[in-house]
Amino acid sequence: MSNPKSLDGVLIKKANQKETFTEYQIQELLKCMDPENGYMYFAKNYAYIQHPMKGRVQFEPFPYQEELLKAYHCERFSINLLGRQLGKTTCAAVYLTWYAMFNPDKTILIAAHKFAGAQEIMQRIRYVYEECPDFIRAGVTGYNKGSIEFENKSRIVSTTTTASTGRGMSVSLLYCLDGDTKVTVRDKETLVEEVVTLAELYGKLSGADKVLT
Repeated sequence: MSNPKSLDGVLIKKANQKETFTEYQIQELLKCMDPENGYMYFAKNYAYIQHPMKGRVQFEPFPYQEELLKAYHCERFSINLLGRQLGKTTCAAVYLTWYAMFNPDKTILIAAHKFAGAQEIMQRIRYVYEECPDFIRAGVTGYNKGSIEFENKSRIVSTTTTASTGRGMSVSLLYCLDGDTKVTVRDKETLVEEVVTLAELYGKLSGADKVLT
């Protein structure tokens, strides 16, 4: 039985299909599933990216990129002030792909100030997913340019920031681009809501003595 095609005609893995694994494939899959270090193993062994000159290449993170991946995984809040062309979007695409495939029932929301930014990271996520071998990647139930839904009930959704962004969604992981991107935060004690930029949110979290959500 052939796999379904994505919107761009790219073959994707059908959800809930029966598979046969070799012992090697089982061990590799278990390494990627490891809740503590699986993200790094996946990034170094099964993540492929598009190099502007070389085309398809295996992701080989620099030490600072490894620290960035670690921050995504180990810290509740991670706000990064980085220059351009440092591979931060690549790191995010690799981590978010791993997180969705190996953590069931999660909703990952990507919010960007501009539509192009949201679509750019989704394109990279789709590339990382499409280049994974079948025994590693999860099957999908929905696949388009703005969202991916996996057979484990996890999904990745990208959108621009508006007054209603994320409303009604039980977001497990929020990834925002651009320091000018605005988000709504609520003080869990006073229930007061306010709209702030990511730069302002960084200042609040750095010295916060109250929990924001």
